[in-house]
Amino acid sequence: MDGWKVWYGDKVIQLTNIACVEAVRKTGEIVLAAAKNEVPLDEGTLRDSGIVIMAAGNEPACCITFGGGQGTGFPIVPYAIRWHETTANFQHGRKAFYLRDPFNRLAANKLKDFIKEEVEKIL
Repeated sequence: MDGWKVWYGDKVIQLTNIACVEAVRKTGEIVLAAAKNEVPLDEGTLRDSGIVIMAAGNEPACCITFGGGQGTGFPIVPYAIRWHETTANFQHGRKAFYLRDPFNRLAANKLKDFIKEEVEKIL
């Protein structure tokens, strides 16, 4: 048996990177969905500006953002940071720290689960 002499390292690295990129994307979408349920809501402009932007070049990284601006496809929502950082009397369970809290609550465990799920697909 000479099978042990064949090196598939490059293929394993490529498939692992693809799995990690997909796990990060799924995690970003879960955190975004939770954040959209907590973001202060009047007309929905701020909520609708929420987006997950994946890093360029197939890097396993993303940015979850609200408030629009360059590169998002949404106009700038000037009060996005203010309502994130300032506690106020928001209605219907909406709150400040609408992105930080879901990220802290969900990201680590969901990323771990999604990495496991994606890696199992390539085994």
